[in-house]
Amino acid sequence: MPFLHAMTSRRPTTLLAALLLALVPLSQPAAQSQPATGETRGMEGFQPLDRILAVVNERVITQRELEAEVGQLGGQVDLASMGPNERQRLAARVLDRMITEAAMLERARKIGIQIDDTRLNQALGGIAARNGMNLSQLRQAVIRQGQDWAAFRDNIRQQMIIEELQKREVYSQINVSDRDIDEYIEQRTGAPAEQTEYRLAQILVSVPENASPQAIEAARERAEAIRDELRDGADFARVSAERSDALNAEEGGGLGWREPARIPSLFLPVVREMQAGEISDIIRSPNGFHLVKVVDTRTSTGGTDVTQYRAEHVLLRPQSNRDPAETRALAETLRERVAAGEVTLAAIARKYSDDPGSAQRGGDLGWVNPDEMVPAFARTLASTPVGELSPVFQSEFGFHFLRVNDTRRQQVSGESLRQQARNAIGERRADEELTKYIRRLRSEAYIENRLTGTVSDARGQRALGRQ
Repeated sequence: MPFLHAMTSRRPTTLLAALLLALVPLSQPAAQSQPATGETRGMEGFQPLDRILAVVNERVITQRELEAEVGQLGGQVDLASMGPNERQRLAARVLDRMITEAAMLERARKIGIQIDDTRLNQALGGIAARNGMNLSQLRQAVIRQGQDWAAFRDNIRQQMIIEELQKREVYSQINVSDRDIDEYIEQRTGAPAEQTEYRLAQILVSVPENASPQAIEAARERAEAIRDELRDGADFARVSAERSDALNAEEGGGLGWREPARIPSLFLPVVREMQAGEISDIIRSPNGFHLVKVVDTRTSTGGTDVTQYRAEHVLLRPQSNRDPAETRALAETLRERVAAGEVTLAAIARKYSDDPGSAQRGGDLGWVNPDEMVPAFARTLASTPVGELSPVFQSEFGFHFLRVNDTRRQQVSGESLRQQARNAIGERRADEELTKYIRRLRSEAYIENRLTGTVSDARGQRALGRQ
């Protein structure tokens, strides 16, 4: 399930790019988009003249580097349909991301982070494997797309350096406490994440229906005598077998392990105040008088039921020869063919799907949990009736359509639930802390952005003087 694997392994590179873009306004004044060094050509022309567009501490970013980065977005945005102003804004956003990456690489260099060729080749091998290739095939694919293999390797090395920096200075500082996990689970399931379970036993002195006051009082006196005997050390199981009116009296009156939800409401307030080995005072019920013993206690991480989906899907990714609009149109056409009964979804998946793992199985994903999927996919799973095709929808991996073939409720163990909560809390905090870290790193760096005409350093931000 490569799109799922990519989701779980995307941090921090893809997340970083998303966060960096989020730090820049979607629109900037056109006047600020002109270079500050004499040349005033708009970025939409991408003139062949190479020039410095930004300085970040000791690093520089050139126009050709920016052109290359913008060109790489061709599979995600429709560059051809953009007007000059839209392309200018896109260039400004990409340059800002490159500035932040440069600041992070400078920080990594200062603290001695390096990625040797062995680690780099292992990472490239992993990229190749996730795309159903070997390393040689990956190299050929990169070259076919018009990229330089050496530059591709260098880019991956830089991303690995940034990932290592984030691990050291951001993610390693994140702590998720047991209390955080408890609160997270309780908010989502409505039940405590951890609770005390009780192993209980009881003795019942029954009171007949419509008993006289004298009979009720006699039963009470009998219960009090048993209570006193037990508190003096008598064996509970023996006394139960000899004197209890409960149906399981001969088995010692044991009620087994009970979580609070399964303890009779009359018993629960009393039991919660007791320690293991204690005998309760007399508890009156319509059936008579009860004596309860807490034989033992334990802490349970209660599980919960989740809905799982048996689904199949088709994924189409934009390609160098197929822009996003064309990719969506193809997905719509293929979906309509399946909906009309012209062809099966399995056949379409095997022929067209860009998710190699599920494509080999005719698009079958097996049973999946929504929490394990990217948000767009999870929402579509939950909103698609069993047996029907979903509309075409977009995720960060491309354009999908799916069919839910079945659903089931599955018990998730307490341990698994807590780990899911830990991961979710950690990821949310990682997003927050990474954003703060990026802002702090930029505030401490010298940044000269000649595209927007600004200079910022530890003393603040000022306009870059025109020359």
